[in-house]
Amino acid sequence: MQVSLNFVTPLWTADASKHANRVQVTGLLGSLRWWYEAIVRGLDGYVSNPTTDEREYRCEFGSKAYQDTLRHGNAKAEALAAGLKSLGAVEYLFGATGWARLFRLQVVHVERTPLHFRTTLDINKNWLRKVFQGDPQQGDSIEALEVPYGAATLNLVLRGHDTDYVQSQLALLFRFIVEYGGLGARLQHGFGQIADLVLPPKLAETSVQEGLRLLKTKLEGGGLCQTAPMQSTAYDLRNFFHLTYYLPPHVLHRFMRPNAHCGNVTKKTEDRYIPCAFDLRYKGEAPLGLRRWLRDEKGWQESDDPSMLGPLDNLMGPRSEWKNAYGKTVKVSDDLRTASHICFSMPLKEDTDYRLVIFGFAPRAIIGVEELCSLCEEYMQVVFAASPSQKTFGRDLLELTSGGIQ
Repeated sequence: MQVSLNFVTPLWTADASKHANRVQVTGLLGSLRWWYEAIVRGLDGYVSNPTTDEREYRCEFGSKAYQDTLRHGNAKAEALAAGLKSLGAVEYLFGATGWARLFRLQVVHVERTPLHFRTTLDINKNWLRKVFQGDPQQGDSIEALEVPYGAATLNLVLRGHDTDYVQSQLALLFRFIVEYGGLGARLQHGFGQIADLVLPPKLAETSVQEGLRLLKTKLEGGGLCQTAPMQSTAYDLRNFFHLTYYLPPHVLHRFMRPNAHCGNVTKKTEDRYIPCAFDLRYKGEAPLGLRRWLRDEKGWQESDDPSMLGPLDNLMGPRSEWKNAYGKTVKVSDDLRTASHICFSMPLKEDTDYRLVIFGFAPRAIIGVEELCSLCEEYMQVVFAASPSQKTFGRDLLELTSGGIQ
């Protein structure tokens, strides 16, 4: 199953050393699985947590039911059916202990480009260098980094089990990511936006809605695990929203000033995409910065205690470090680090205007999805006097499946 696509903003799948010049297949798989988990949760499907130490939230194939069925001399197909009842839909597709992933991902081709950013504050340049350039003592610099960008070709080699269903779910994932999300890591910084998706001819007409319907049928078929406990998380399609804006170039002029550029000098004239998501989401030249705006204008509280998070920290991710009242640098506890629940794309040029999307998941304990979406709309009115051309909630997509979802 070959998939062609175009990364219209750079892809980030760096390894632990922040070497981002080639595609890390494990990073792509992790991103695909993360989106699929949110989709399955939206349909009330069971999703395990393979990273936890708590056994009740993990799942394994080769369960007692499977072994007992084999031991009594039953047919292999019957034993397989018994074993699958220990897997959820995500584990069925992406693998679990004792059960191989139903496809193998190969990166056949991807182009690259130098990494760069645009920001309205010099202090942001220091932070961007610190986060993205790797280790300066090893000679790493943001000016020397290249990242995947442009045309790419992927092969998905199917294992040979339930192949029609597997293809439908892979098509669902790529369609969803193109229309509503992004692929890879650092989505909150605008990486991984995709266009020009080409699927195999038999899947060319597969829509998000069709893929969801097939997944729902699989979940309701009773062949997979449905009743095991799940850890609470905001990453559920019912908590998802997506906004699309078209901005005229003049409202983005401050990002195109020569001194706004950070990174490889050859990208100073790049205008097909504007890598300014940090300013849009976090902080920039006033009034830019959703986090700053929520704190200063809307009264959202952030914690000054490195061992706990405030509502703003939970929503937008905590500060990595800051100065306390005594001028001492304080760093947030490593186990409290979390990504933002809201992502901004890099503004992308389409014809004469720039397309900007905002998407995210509302943590229900803090805020509802409608209220969070409305806050993002109000913020965009403040900074760009812009209204969305399209607004989508995850629940709307779910309701389009056969019979809807409550």
